Amino acid sequence: MLKIRNGRDFVGGATMVLISLLFIWFGWELDVGNSFQMGPGYFPMMLSLLLMAIGLSIIVQSLVVAAQDEGSETANWKAYCLVILAPVFFGLTLSGLGLAPTMLFAIAAVSMASRYANWRHSIALGLFMALSSVVLFTRLLSLPVSAFGPWVPFVGGP
Repeated sequence: MLKIRNGRDFVGGATMVLISLLFIWFGWELDVGNSFQMGPGYFPMMLSLLLMAIGLSIIVQSLVVAAQDEGSETANWKAYCLVILAPVFFGLTLSGLGLAPTMLFAIAAVSMASRYANWRHSIALGLFMALSSVVLFTRLLSLPVSAFGPWVPFVGGP
């Protein structure tokens, strides 16, 4: 009989496997295609299979490696809130602010969730990610996303 040696990792791995199965079930009717002619279901299927493989490896690891006895820590609610709210902020303000300011604010807020980051590092990381994402998504990939939106005066589009 297998014994679970690290319950937290086992639950995390099982959750990843269940989420991947859920995405496979939702995208079951999409055409997957192949690597040379990708269908609309190719990316979700491959990412789901990758997530399932990672989840299974975590489950196997939880059966082999015992958990280290760590003292109980208090929950970092600031980090939880910032990590959850940043994608919501990104989705709500992308069309109004544009990619660069939205990325800057979201990355700076999420990096401030770390106990080890300070505000200078957070803003520097946000500026780097904003510049990189603008170059990648608007220039190289030509996606229909503007760098600055209509909410940004003087540089924003109509």
